[in-house]
Amino acid sequence: MPAPVLEVTDLTFRRGRPILKGISWRVDPGQHWCILGPNGCGKTSLINLITGYDSATSGTLRIGDSIFGDDDWREVRRRVGLVTNTLTTYLESSEPVLDVIASGRDAKLNLIEVPPPAVRREAARLLKQVGCEYLRDALWGPLSQGEKQKMLICRALMAKFAVLILDEPCAGLDPVAREHFLQWMQALAAKPQSPSLVMVTHHVEEILPAITHCLLLKDGRVHAAGTKQETLTSALLGEIYGAKVKLARHGPRYSLRLG
Repeated sequence: MPAPVLEVTDLTFRRGRPILKGISWRVDPGQHWCILGPNGCGKTSLINLITGYDSATSGTLRIGDSIFGDDDWREVRRRVGLVTNTLTTYLESSEPVLDVIASGRDAKLNLIEVPPPAVRREAARLLKQVGCEYLRDALWGPLSQGEKQKMLICRALMAKFAVLILDEPCAGLDPVAREHFLQWMQALAAKPQSPSLVMVTHHVEEILPAITHCLLLKDGRVHAAGTKQETLTSALLGEIYGAKVKLARHGPRYSLRLG
């Protein structure tokens, strides 16, 4: 059995009160996961632990062959792509788009030095790959929310990693922009060399067909984890959200309503 690209074992996290309570979960090569759960269930805390922005109270966190606490997590973090709206608050409006993308190579923000020509060429290639070559000479500030999300994913792709974490990537997008973005993400996930995706969302409508597994959190614990067919059910979703709900499938996509 191949080694997991990401694994947490009995992970706990306290900040004045228990937030995560013994989370055990693994992502194997070729899997794409969705994390679902109500507000306050621990989704953001779990992501912060994985990316090294917080430290676990106890338990084990492994990325590839590196264990948190035994290795320099600043280096390990370069193997985990993170796309979150939080990054947009740290980027200067005057930052050139190519520099934003190039900064992902060394996990830096707001570059002072000019990126080497080879790095700029790779950034330009990614920009063309996502259909945004027209932004080659643009600045970060005037971009639309959808364009900024694509730039952040290009930035993540500049690094060499096995996992790409998408923390509510459609937040702030209008319905049309959201659908265009999801279609592009589906195409990325379908590529043979795609990293394992971990998508955090509140909305089942955003779960891509490429998603293979779901992690359902409730009150800081794993309520269910497994294949999409096993975990994405009306009964389990009703249990984590504390309400009677009805999950419907429309082709490869889903919708949810109160039942």
